[in-house]
Amino acid sequence: MDYYKKDERRERRQRREKTGRPTLLAAAAGIGVLVLVGIGLVIAFYGEIFTAKGIKGFVRVTVLGKAPAFHYLDIERNGKDERIAAGEAFTITYRDEFIIKKVSTDSLFEKDITVDVDGLGGTSDLKVLLKAVELVDAAMAASVKEPLRGKPLPQSAIRIRYNQQEIGTVPVRIELTPQDWLRFARNPANAKWQAQALEKALAMNPDDTALRKTLAEQYLESGKIDPAIAQYRAVLARKPDDMTALSGLSRCYVEKKDYAKALPLTRRITELNPRDAGAHAIAGFLYGKMGKWNEAVTHYENSLKLKPDDAMVHFSLGGAYEKTGKLAPAIKAYEAAHRRMPNDQRVTQALADAYRKGGMEQEAAKLYATLARKNTKDPNAYAALAQAHGKKGQVKEEIDNYRKAIAVQPKDPILHYNLGVAYDKVKRHKEALAEYEKALQLKPDDQDAAARISEHYFRGKRYREAVEALNRIKKTAPKNPRVYADLGFAHGELKQYREAEENYKKALQLGSKDPNIQLNLAAIYEKQGRTKEAAKAFEKGARSGKASTEALERMGAQQMKAGQYDAALKTYRQLAAADPRRGLAYANMGYIHSLKGQTDKAIENFRLAVRYDKEDEGAWLGLGEAYEKKKMYKEALDAYKAAYQINPESRAAERIPQLRIRMLEDKHRE
Repeated sequence: MDYYKKDERRERRQRREKTGRPTLLAAAAGIGVLVLVGIGLVIAFYGEIFTAKGIKGFVRVTVLGKAPAFHYLDIERNGKDERIAAGEAFTITYRDEFIIKKVSTDSLFEKDITVDVDGLGGTSDLKVLLKAVELVDAAMAASVKEPLRGKPLPQSAIRIRYNQQEIGTVPVRIELTPQDWLRFARNPANAKWQAQALEKALAMNPDDTALRKTLAEQYLESGKIDPAIAQYRAVLARKPDDMTALSGLSRCYVEKKDYAKALPLTRRITELNPRDAGAHAIAGFLYGKMGKWNEAVTHYENSLKLKPDDAMVHFSLGGAYEKTGKLAPAIKAYEAAHRRMPNDQRVTQALADAYRKGGMEQEAAKLYATLARKNTKDPNAYAALAQAHGKKGQVKEEIDNYRKAIAVQPKDPILHYNLGVAYDKVKRHKEALAEYEKALQLKPDDQDAAARISEHYFRGKRYREAVEALNRIKKTAPKNPRVYADLGFAHGELKQYREAEENYKKALQLGSKDPNIQLNLAAIYEKQGRTKEAAKAFEKGARSGKASTEALERMGAQQMKAGQYDAALKTYRQLAAADPRRGLAYANMGYIHSLKGQTDKAIENFRLAVRYDKEDEGAWLGLGEAYEKKKMYKEALDAYKAAYQINPESRAAERIPQLRIRMLEDKHRE
């Protein structure tokens, strides 16, 4: 039994040995294959390490602990692979998309190696999809900023690092075209640098007139008029009839207010395209700016023939008609504009003003009331409505609207002055005075307001009150010459000659050109017996043709008194020109001509004197004496009789019988 069992065990052992041997061989073979594949893969991906250079680098990094060297990058760009070796550059355009698939260094399995592309991705860009457009746009944006203008694009690179230590770089070169700069310029986010981008695009393609016009338009919109003019001129040098360039250049000259240069360009547009309504309207505007309103009317009308519903052209036509003095067609044009733009305040205001000028007060008042309702904060609307009521004699409404205007704009001196005038109309003088004083506080050099205040006191000969009021005003308006002139007059009427003189001199010192001040000052000198100074002041006052008739009369009398007959004659001629019905002027000229032996001229002036003042005894007497010198006794007798009737104690009482005796003697002699 045991014998057989031993045999069975031996047979089983032999069978195991036979089957185990192939399994071991297969396993060994499999392991060998895996080793070979692994070696192949290592050689395929890291073959450099088995070269002499690679082994040296491996030893340097692994054994000596030094930084590895960079060899190359494998990059997939737009679906195609390429290798960029150390020392080479990577060139991109904005269309490129790329992945850095592999970096080759001395580090086994690229342990602790990172790759970073300047301006793209994150801290490590290895095996990350990157879009070149982001880098291109960032570089273009940097290049147009002020500090970098005119310099090359900022440099970019792919940086290879080992444990944060940079071991290699691949320069990134950006390839730009004019289209890149145009794309950049069109991006709203780049509006601030649009002109610089277009400049760069134009520098790359200077013959592109469309690009040049785009740049010119951008210059114009940003207020750079002269550069815009240069670009438009460059376009027109190549294309003289380019409508866009003609229009743009015309706009440039309008911005510079050089309408004479803008007009030929706009007229050329109307010649090239006679049906361009806008060009005709612009031509009308330009003619108007040059003061040629009839031509402006023509072009506005041409524009409306082509585009009848253009409200603004109707409005402009109304303004042009007004300038030519044609109020009726102006109103018609404004009405056409108002029908199309009933809510436009400028149009409503213009139509209301035209109605008022044309005496259509009711229509004007309605529009002014509309303006005031629509804009309760517009002082001009209330002021215009006040004026309309004033024209119609509706003083209460006039006052109410001026007060509303002042409530909105309390610091307007004109409103206060006009309210004062309105108060004066209804004899509310105290309130009027208060408004005039407010006007002077707001506008210290307002001579009209100062004059109104003085007139209030002078009208009632309340000179002491005038002095008090004017001294108060003087504190708020210390440089208003009219205040000092009126103070001088008030002091003069109070016989306070020293104060009158001081104030008249102060008015002259402040630059007043009113000749009456010199004449009034002369009167003050005369009353103090200072004849020479009076004569000089009268002479200065006489140099202006604007002296008042009263002042001229006083000056003539002073000159007569001083025996300055030639000067007096000029003064009285000036007085007669200022007041042709002033008999006294002719009477004194007649007297001077009599003294000078110019009897015919004396008669002529005395006759004018008695025509305008039949109660002037002296003129009648002088006329009689002049006739007597000419032996025109009958005419002389009639003149003496007229003088006697005015004043029986006149010298004519003696001359009449004497003349009659002479007339009888002459008759008997015959």
